[in-house]
Amino acid sequence: MPAAIVADTTTSLDGTALAAASTSKYKPTLVDEGATPYQFDLGLLTSINPNPVSSTTSAALLERARDGVQSLVNRIFALPVTRDAEHGPLATLPPFTARLPREKSMPKPKPLTKWEKFAKQKGIQSRKKDKMVFDEATQEWVPRWGFKGANKDLEQQWIHELKNNGNTDMDPAKTAKKERLAKQAKNEKQRLGNIARAAASTASSAAASSSKGGLGDANAAKLARAAAREQRKAQLEADVLRSRASTASMGRFDKTLAGESKPKGIKRKFDPNEKDVAAERAGNLALLNKLGTAAMRKKALNTEGQGDKELVNARKAVQFATGGHGVTSMGAKRGKRGAK
Repeated sequence: MPAAIVADTTTSLDGTALAAASTSKYKPTLVDEGATPYQFDLGLLTSINPNPVSSTTSAALLERARDGVQSLVNRIFALPVTRDAEHGPLATLPPFTARLPREKSMPKPKPLTKWEKFAKQKGIQSRKKDKMVFDEATQEWVPRWGFKGANKDLEQQWIHELKNNGNTDMDPAKTAKKERLAKQAKNEKQRLGNIARAAASTASSAAASSSKGGLGDANAAKLARAAAREQRKAQLEADVLRSRASTASMGRFDKTLAGESKPKGIKRKFDPNEKDVAAERAGNLALLNKLGTAAMRKKALNTEGQGDKELVNARKAVQFATGGHGVTSMGAKRGKRGAK
């Protein structure tokens, strides 16, 4: 406590001098907001001073910042307060009013499939099918697809009705299964086509927005579509090569289509005859290191007493030298020789 304050307290018992001295250290809580009042957003703990800056000195800027913070604190203390047993008094902040900008762009809607576009143009409202259907024969609810599905009834029934002029050599069960698998493959092809179209449209829109400040560029969109088309082409070629090698002969004796190219094999690449001395030295050192680590690893894997070209079976050697009597007999023999 300063000496001046102590002297005042000895002469004044009511403490007015002490209060005056302590308040003189701090600035008043009331803030002069100037010609234009401050703007507040208590939800974001923000106070805005719209008045023009009169001076750019450090002291003036600190004073301006202090007034803004003090006015914000005054508004916070005017809010309704709730008492909490653990944290004490808590002020409830109102919802913020300022519209903050997004960090990222708005999410784009999912691209429509070919059927969804057609249904939207024609006004068709698709109704989702139920997963379970009622089987009239068994009087039970069974799944529409999948395991024990209703779509496999023609394949699993034990009797089939044929037409009078129908082919008697035809197997109805195999025909139904073939039609079901063909329909399944068609649906999968349509699904992959929808995914490819959506990826191409997304890539083209992203390239158009990134080029020229988001104004779009027809050349960039064309390049994006060409890149997506080449990617799909490469994927189809890889699938065709994989299907060729899936036969019993690994595609060696399969019939080739007209104009079909032969699959390219992997060619061996040899090092050039003349190369850098440092590179050759590094390669030789790496080869020697590899050989050394391989030999050490092989020696570590071999256990003692099993016999190996690189190891001596000590147990068998001792048994052979002592005639099956062991190491102790060798010590006894040495003692007898020394006594003689």
